[in-house]
Amino acid sequence: MANLDSVLRHAVTPPAFDQTKLNRERLVDIIHANIPRKLIVIATPAGYGKTTLLANFSDQTELPVCWVRITEADRDVMRFATILAVSLQRRFRRLVGKFDLERLSDSSPQALAHTLADIIDVNVSETFVIALDDVHIINRSKATTAFVDAFLDVLPEQVTVLAAGREVLEVSLAKLMAEGALAGLGPQDLALTRLELAELAEIQAGVELSRQDADRLLEETRGWITGVVLSGKLSSSGLSTLVQDPRPMVYEYLASVVLNRQPDDLRRFMLDSSVFPVMTAEGCDYLLKQEQSNRFLRRLVRGGMFVTATDDTPRTYEYHPQFRQFLLELLKSADRKRYRRYLVRAANYLADHGSPEHAVDLYSEAGAYSRAAALAEERAEEMHLSGRWITLESWSQRLEESKAVAPKVFLYLAASYTEQGNLEPAESSLQRSQEMLKPGAAKSIRAYTEILRGHIAYRRGQYDEVLEAADSAERLLGIRGSRQRKSNCCRLRALATLEKGDLQSAEAYAERAFELLDHPSLKSAQAYALIDLSNIQLDLGKSTEAHATSLKAHEILLEIGGPIKLAVSFNNMAYDAHLQGRYEEALELYNEGLKFARQAASPAREANILFSQADLFADLDLALQAAELYGQGLNIAARLDNLSLTRYGCIQTSILHRRRGGSVLAHEWLGRAMELEKRSDDPPAVTIQLSALEAMAKPDQAKNALSRLLRKEKRLDVSERTLTLYFMARAALSAGDLDQAQDVLEQTLDWSGGNGTEQFVAGELAFDSDFREFARLRLGSHPVLSVIFRRIETMRGIAQLYQETPEDADATVQLALFALGEASIHCQERRLSDLKPLAREVLFHLADHQRVERDVLLETFWPQHPPGRQVANLHTTVYNLRRELGRDVILHEGPVYCLNPELPIEYDVIRFERAASIAEGLPPGDPRKMFALTEAINSYGGPFLTEFASDWVMERRRDLEMRYLDLLAQHAQEALVRDQPLRAVNTLRQALQIDPYRDDTNLYFLEALGRLGRRSEVVSHYQRYIRLLADELGLDPPEPVRELYARLID
Repeated sequence: MANLDSVLRHAVTPPAFDQTKLNRERLVDIIHANIPRKLIVIATPAGYGKTTLLANFSDQTELPVCWVRITEADRDVMRFATILAVSLQRRFRRLVGKFDLERLSDSSPQALAHTLADIIDVNVSETFVIALDDVHIINRSKATTAFVDAFLDVLPEQVTVLAAGREVLEVSLAKLMAEGALAGLGPQDLALTRLELAELAEIQAGVELSRQDADRLLEETRGWITGVVLSGKLSSSGLSTLVQDPRPMVYEYLASVVLNRQPDDLRRFMLDSSVFPVMTAEGCDYLLKQEQSNRFLRRLVRGGMFVTATDDTPRTYEYHPQFRQFLLELLKSADRKRYRRYLVRAANYLADHGSPEHAVDLYSEAGAYSRAAALAEERAEEMHLSGRWITLESWSQRLEESKAVAPKVFLYLAASYTEQGNLEPAESSLQRSQEMLKPGAAKSIRAYTEILRGHIAYRRGQYDEVLEAADSAERLLGIRGSRQRKSNCCRLRALATLEKGDLQSAEAYAERAFELLDHPSLKSAQAYALIDLSNIQLDLGKSTEAHATSLKAHEILLEIGGPIKLAVSFNNMAYDAHLQGRYEEALELYNEGLKFARQAASPAREANILFSQADLFADLDLALQAAELYGQGLNIAARLDNLSLTRYGCIQTSILHRRRGGSVLAHEWLGRAMELEKRSDDPPAVTIQLSALEAMAKPDQAKNALSRLLRKEKRLDVSERTLTLYFMARAALSAGDLDQAQDVLEQTLDWSGGNGTEQFVAGELAFDSDFREFARLRLGSHPVLSVIFRRIETMRGIAQLYQETPEDADATVQLALFALGEASIHCQERRLSDLKPLAREVLFHLADHQRVERDVLLETFWPQHPPGRQVANLHTTVYNLRRELGRDVILHEGPVYCLNPELPIEYDVIRFERAASIAEGLPPGDPRKMFALTEAINSYGGPFLTEFASDWVMERRRDLEMRYLDLLAQHAQEALVRDQPLRAVNTLRQALQIDPYRDDTNLYFLEALGRLGRRSEVVSHYQRYIRLLADELGLDPPEPVRELYARLID
């Protein structure tokens, strides 16, 4: 925390809770009771004690609490995410270094939220709370509320968000409510009760309120805490004056009671220090040019002067927002020059100590617009690179209003907008920046304006303007200009010439763009340049070079890339692996890409990867998996209203059906793709697939269409040209022209081998046995065909593996519970030894009772806790069990908890009781009974859960033990019936070790000894038995035992 500025340190440190103040145990317990929910909202107007309640909860709870105090600066989503990450790392040291927000600077709010949630889920196993104070401030920020909404949507089970503010947090409350994941506290909940009011009066004034006084004060104030305080009823002057007038104005109270009653030096300190949003002793000393601030701040806290403080060192302090506003207005009205002077001095301190956002605000409030503009200009590029575009937006609006000149602020804001694809505001901000730039401005900055103009034009499809902007930028840069800027110009040229169809020139420009970036600090730019080059090389058919280039880019992005970049890179790598026949590697890479696409909250990227995965499964002849993935991708594309993705999904689904002989369905899906493309002529992909469908039934028509495509479309990419040639050959074979079929197929093989598109041929030939056999007979010696046939065999082998693979292990959790004898828990054949004793006992309770009401669990395991703590403890315990055993092992259906009956869970107590029931159900003398009794006795491993001494365990242990003793007695009786006295003796010894007082076992034991002729043992055992009864219980042996003993002795 030493490296944090005072504002950030204050934001992540909970205020100290004064133990002498009112402890609102009732509300703390309500919060605990709702810990199982995702979100607990506390929404009331000012003065109800929201922050104090959060501090009270943080002090009283046993759960870890991560604190986030929100300010106006947190309307910038990257700053809010930074503060949340710092708070999490402060509480959980294992998270230090896990949040690399620089890599996420260009991520969407949803992607930020997904990433933070994933990191929490992987690294933090215990239940904890994130406390957000003053959430009403971020309601005005769409980006930050989008972050919080997405964060709640994917919130790990072990986390609860506690959000307090003057307004309800603007997230998807209806969805949370429908899921049972929302709880709320309002003014009626935070209003003081009669008991709390009486306690407050005792604490604050040392007086005892009468019932009449309390009722009248509650009626007057409606339990509003600030109203109670402002009423004067709890002042040291006593109770002689009841509230006669309407509630005093807050301003009058603060002036007459709080401020004017203070000594002059303290009153002056309060007024002057209020210019700081967050105070430290060092900052106040700097502001006031003195060294007594620490003493004043401590006096304010002791006097309860509407100040909150942290316990951390160095301590930070904050006035209540209403009180600070009152002090600022008073200072401003009393001495405007002094007010401005102190604002500027405070801004200087904050600027030097890492709080530029607050410094710019204070400069602007002081009217020091040139200073505000200078600081904003100095920090503009840093804000852009760290994704803080909302701060740039706020600064631009503030500076525009003041007519201050700050071209870099608008320039880097335009860059941020451009990266987001938000072109209208990008163009407007860029124009404003150019208007502010002076003729003598640095050429590098002026060149950057041209580069941004080129990027905006590229996104608009204005490729001539892109080239014009690149020319202008290069002229400004000259020979000695920035190599990074020159690389940007080359990238623009490469992208524009690629779109204009000049692939060779595009490749040369892309190579030059990368060469200019030969510096370790430019890795991100290097990766982008390599991705451009790889895509151009693929279009040129240079698959080997493209793969090598993609690999270089991928290595860089693994080091510095955010989720969206990694999703693209993994998809590119997987596509390369698919084309080169490395199918299993491709599947793994696609899975990684899908993970990052979802983390980036990018449905378009997710759909793209789903389609790519489906293409691979389709080639492998795993039709069900392919159809499922195409369906998922099409659903996303439809939701996004993305015509390009939808068209691709329809075409590929058509191919899936065609390959499996479903020509009707294939036509239907292709028709859907054509309906999306309202053009006079069909795109090449559609023409190729129509011809593929006609190659068998109308081969001449198919050949003509494909021939026209080859003549007309000079810009067919290498894969489209490969398929065009392939289906021309197939149509020729269907038409009976074997020589033409051989000739065109040979062209296909030559072209695909030279351009790295063998996989497209393999994917089609794998489903066409006739054409495959024709190729083998006519062109069996062709080297590319040999490669293709090996690919087909590999695909079949992998498909076989996938078809034989059992269901995902996560869907069938193997759980074995052993409670008899040495207790143990085994999950998927692994013994769990890290579970805490209480969690183990709860698990055995659920296994033993099968379905348990929540209230029974609460009273069984946490009877000494208040209701809210009980619920929180149960939630934490169940979460810990699910984390160890699997989320679907323990079910929660309404008020009932149970183990999932559909999972193969073994429990030795059930096995014992089942065996006992079978044995007990057989009549005496039945030939099967002896065997059944032996099985039941052998299944009893020992006393039930000896490690626990709870009432339910003790009672259950005794019941099971009694049943075991009954079985032993029956076993001995059956042995005697079968004239096996020695077997009976051995059985009865086990029973007597457990219960030496039991009459029937002693009776059978004596009888068995008598049958064995062991008279001395009969006597010695009988003497021990009667002494034991007399000494321990004060009883005589029952008559049947006495009679048997007499008969055996005589």
